[in-house]
Amino acid sequence: MHIIQLRTFLAIAETGSFHRAALAVNITQPAVSARLKQLEDSLGVSLFERGRQGAVLTEAGRHLRAHAESMVRTWKIVSDDLARRFSGHLSLRLGAQLSIWDPLLLDLTIWVGDHLGKLPMTVNFDHQTNALDAIRNGLLDFTLTNQSPEGDIDGVRLPSEPLLLVSDRPATLAEQPLPLFVNCELGREFDEVIERSLPPETARYIFLGNYTMGLHYVRRRGGMIYVPTSVAQEGLRSGVLHLVDGAPPIDIPLYGAFLPGSPVRDTIETLVQGFFLQPAAGTTGPRSSRQNLSGSM
Repeated sequence: MHIIQLRTFLAIAETGSFHRAALAVNITQPAVSARLKQLEDSLGVSLFERGRQGAVLTEAGRHLRAHAESMVRTWKIVSDDLARRFSGHLSLRLGAQLSIWDPLLLDLTIWVGDHLGKLPMTVNFDHQTNALDAIRNGLLDFTLTNQSPEGDIDGVRLPSEPLLLVSDRPATLAEQPLPLFVNCELGREFDEVIERSLPPETARYIFLGNYTMGLHYVRRRGGMIYVPTSVAQEGLRSGVLHLVDGAPPIDIPLYGAFLPGSPVRDTIETLVQGFFLQPAAGTTGPRSSRQNLSGSM
């Protein structure tokens, strides 16, 4: 069984047609049929039924599809990793665990382009994926996460930016009723402060961990939401946001995580030192003076 046979099988399953599958994988229709026959012969089952509705998966085909998708993804991860490690053509894959760090991740991407040249990069905003698993499984090279890296994953504690509670109008935690609270579910530390600070009856709207969507809601419909300090300050200066009096700031820990044997480890060390740990001038994002990373990097 070959990966190209599985890819061809998946193309037929996705398009429902041998002709459209041929266009998708850029081969002739007879070649598509030949690859499928080879796959069916090796498995000893029929994978499609052909009829007026096109190519329809059999029960065996439906069972194979999920496994085929997983095998193709795994092969891509393995082949990309080998190419990156031994061909000398490196790229950089960056990610972030929480949506509050999306602007920071974009700033980091811009910094890499300005200081490290035209290095091919992929930027991942999948906030539902466990960041450390993404590192462990080879999907990312470096990620921002609130989880302390441990075991087979290296990491460094980075300067964090406190979250401030802001509202579309002047407000205080002592008033009743409070503005609607938009809860973006930003991790354990966040939840603990919310439980201690806000009355239990406060209405909570959940926006799937996406604080930018929640902030847009507050600006359009009203309410209050925790946002990074830099975002709060921008809104305060423009007059569209107001600090909620009596609300404590929330400091969510920020870590940079990576594999010890990463082929881009030198690049990671450079960006951590240059972007996060050097004094910043005229840039956004949490920075501090240089720290000694000898125990972490």
